[in-house]
Amino acid sequence: MDNKEVINQLFRQHYPDMIRLARLLLHDQAESEDAVEEVFASLIGKDILPTGPTARAFLMTALRNRCLNQLRHRTIQQRLQGLYLLDSQLQEATADMEERIDKVRQAIESLNDDTSRRILAQRYTQQLSYAEIAEVEGISETAVYKRIRKALDALKEKLIYK
Repeated sequence: MDNKEVINQLFRQHYPDMIRLARLLLHDQAESEDAVEEVFASLIGKDILPTGPTARAFLMTALRNRCLNQLRHRTIQQRLQGLYLLDSQLQEATADMEERIDKVRQAIESLNDDTSRRILAQRYTQQLSYAEIAEVEGISETAVYKRIRKALDALKEKLIYK
């Protein structure tokens, strides 16, 4: 018997079961049909074809492997799409964050009191404690706290109503 005839016979005999299996795995009619066709297309160049009782098991295993490869490829594509989406969101968030930081810097620069600006910089940029700031500025820790509180309230006022 010719290889094409053997493949045709296998196709007619096992196609319905193979389509059912592919649909169960892939949940897509077109992809299922493609997977079954690819299994039979791969048989065309073979010298030895599955026959007898092992033919069904061979075809179903080949189809399962093909479907699993498609699912693996599909999940990789979905992950890549998710990464592209995440990257674009991060870029937008970064631009928004830079804009907010610029507004805060402008608000700090617009503070009228130089000492308050200096104390804010020491506290939040240099990470100095209240005691360290009090020593540098020559004022009490309570005065440092009050200056920071007053400056933060002013900043809050400027940033909320801009």
